[in-house]
Amino acid sequence: MPLFANTVADELRKLIYSGELAPGTRINEAALAARMGVSRGPIREAIRMLAGKGLVTPVAHKGMFVRQMSMRDMLESYDLRALIFGFAARRATEFLTPERRQALEGMLVKMEDACAVNDGGLYYELNLQFHTLVLEYSNNRHACQAYESYANELHVFRRRFFNYANKMQRSNDEHRAIVAAIVAGDAVKAEQLAEQHVLAGKQRLLESVDDVDFK
Repeated sequence: MPLFANTVADELRKLIYSGELAPGTRINEAALAARMGVSRGPIREAIRMLAGKGLVTPVAHKGMFVRQMSMRDMLESYDLRALIFGFAARRATEFLTPERRQALEGMLVKMEDACAVNDGGLYYELNLQFHTLVLEYSNNRHACQAYESYANELHVFRRRFFNYANKMQRSNDEHRAIVAAIVAGDAVKAEQLAEQHVLAGKQRLLESVDDVDFK
């Protein structure tokens, strides 16, 4: 059951990230079970898993809904992500190994390839993996957990902003600068660049919305 539920959870996550299940949408267990050809048990387990990651949320007496956030909530989450990612990049510099360097540089190449073919979906997934690597290489589990919590809150909204080649390229240029600082052993610069990278993502979000609700 756990492995099967994980597969169903991955499919639900893709529906949420793609916008097919938009923020505020009620999760219809019966419809999803019919669509995926499974019983409602794995659907319920998958929904619980996504709730634990902050992608869906319960509403009393109404059911489970795709997570909604105000613009103010999103911007505040970006600020906290920036601080944690900067910390992680600085620590990653201190704990860099040849294997870790190879993994980071390999991820840059994969993201560059995604940019070349303008594949926003692939770039987004690789972008998440890159950030996860930097957090993992900080050797700080609490930082990883805190960052994941804030990042999960924003996935529903961030995914749509990686569909433009120029924005993907700008993002990966920033990744390259971060990795260069880590490889050079410049912990201070790595921290500054990583923090600026997340804040640049915040700015890209603001540039991509017409009406900003700060409630």
